[in-house]
Amino acid sequence: MTDVLSVLELALRPQREGGVPLPAAVLEDVMRGTGASGGALGRGSEVLARSGAVRQATRRHELPTGREAFWLELADGGEPADSLRVAAGVVLGSWLVREELKQARFAERRRLWEVESLRAIGQALGGTLEPARIVEELLMHVAALLDARRGEVWLIGGGVAQTGASLLGAEQTGVCDTGECVVAARVGGAVLTREEAVALSEQGLLEPGRLAVPVVGRRGRLAVLALAEREVRGGTAPFGPTDAETLSLYASQAAVALENASLHREALEQERLERELELAATIQRQLLPTSIPTPPGFDIAAKSQPSRRVGGDVYDFIETPQGLFLMLGDVAGKGVPAALMAASLQAAVRILVQRSPELSELTHLLHQHILASTPESKFATVFLAYLRNNGELEWVSAGHNPVVLVSADGACDYLKAVGPPLGLLPDVVYPSCKVVLDPDSVLVAYTDGLSEAPAPGEDGADFGLEGIASLAVEGRARPMERLVNDLFAAVAAHTGGAPPHDDRTVLAARRTRG
Repeated sequence: MTDVLSVLELALRPQREGGVPLPAAVLEDVMRGTGASGGALGRGSEVLARSGAVRQATRRHELPTGREAFWLELADGGEPADSLRVAAGVVLGSWLVREELKQARFAERRRLWEVESLRAIGQALGGTLEPARIVEELLMHVAALLDARRGEVWLIGGGVAQTGASLLGAEQTGVCDTGECVVAARVGGAVLTREEAVALSEQGLLEPGRLAVPVVGRRGRLAVLALAEREVRGGTAPFGPTDAETLSLYASQAAVALENASLHREALEQERLERELELAATIQRQLLPTSIPTPPGFDIAAKSQPSRRVGGDVYDFIETPQGLFLMLGDVAGKGVPAALMAASLQAAVRILVQRSPELSELTHLLHQHILASTPESKFATVFLAYLRNNGELEWVSAGHNPVVLVSADGACDYLKAVGPPLGLLPDVVYPSCKVVLDPDSVLVAYTDGLSEAPAPGEDGADFGLEGIASLAVEGRARPMERLVNDLFAAVAAHTGGAPPHDDRTVLAARRTRG
């Protein structure tokens, strides 16, 4: 009976950290009561305590607890009394309940801690749009939460930014050899190699001494978060599945913050580009003539509409001793590259025309300029002319669309190209031609953004040369500004009001009878 009381008293003994575990104390009391030289105590396949030498031929006894029974193996000695087995079972059952409650309370506290930590890091990450600051905050919080001695954040594939930022006290920060990843923040030392960071699976890495998870957003993988050496009292402890789950929750928070930072940066970059494009468009508009030095006896108008903010069409009017110089050009391509080349072409024209060279010579010089200053794939079609007071028009067309010439009676003639576009072939001669504009005759030059403007639908027909010529004939008696506007309106109606697929420019001149 004394043995039974001794075992029951163990249930009342407070469990102190570093003291003898209760299963070991129960085993010792049972062995003392039975005179066994060795023994083991366990539950299921788990051995909870072992003492002395336990030979292969031992006796196993069940210790009833009302749930899954504990078992007891004894070497030598007498048989434990039923009362002793029941007492041991009761004490061990009570201990098991306390341990389960302790684990449950610990899990609950840990979960509350995780929730609070997630809230804290959510506030921290939400308060900045700088990728460098985001990874610093992320690493500080996860390293503190999981008691990691070492940690790092890699931005993968350039991530949201080639930031190269480092956490204060980090041992190393740098760009990967291949440029595929960046160590954005590191504390305590390295965790992963570059190859491991790049090749990390979607399931992450869980080892006793290392833990890593990918940071994945809507656009794919953004980063890798890695920790090593979980510190506990007296040394280190292995990472477990719960730690991996916690780290994944942090990674989800980081993914949102990094994507927001990326979107913010893209928005700022887009705003900058918009401002630059608007400035470029303003400059391009200012490069076009603000007024036309119209000779007596003529009515001249022009209009240009780029398909984007800026375009590759250009026109100009320059007074020279040889008459009013007319220019209409269409550079290959669209947008900023075409606009830059158009500006270069216009600048070259304004410089060269000051010497009033012969038209064929001027065209040749422009051709050489484009060959020397632009890539092989770039070229420009131009219509150049000297319009003299007596109605004579000396002209050159380098690969340009046929220019419409309408006589007073409505008959149409076409001034066609005398050579290929400027900058296309190296050795080309551009001879000039002459024609006389009789009173009430009209000249209409245009770019292919009008003639090739398609009607709606996959098989929609182009507006075509015929459409331009028909409107020129119909409106030959109108003021040229109205004729130009009518052409633009007709093309817009033909396309169903769709945005221009190419730059559109028209230059029109009419010789009056005055």
